[in-house]
Amino acid sequence: MSAAAFACVLLLRGGESKEELMSLLSQERRTEVQAALDEVKELSAEQIREHLKRLRRDQLNRQRENARRIGLQVDHVSPKLYAWLTRPF
Repeated sequence: MSAAAFACVLLLRGGESKEELMSLLSQERRTEVQAALDEVKELSAEQIREHLKRLRRDQLNRQRENARRIGLQVDHVSPKLYAWLTRPF
């Protein structure tokens, strides 16, 4: 999960456990997430959800391009296979 996505979810669902969750991260990752938090902390919950949708769409597009680079024609596969190939790991 990207630092930006983690920050958004943390704002939407973290609540009281935000500091506890942040303490589980490595210092480098914590710094990345904090920078992402600073970018989205003033957004409304709806704007954060829209930001998450954009992040997800961008991730799927990157994965589609990666699949094409290795020779997979993802436009010609079943929707179930496409969903499996483009899901984040």
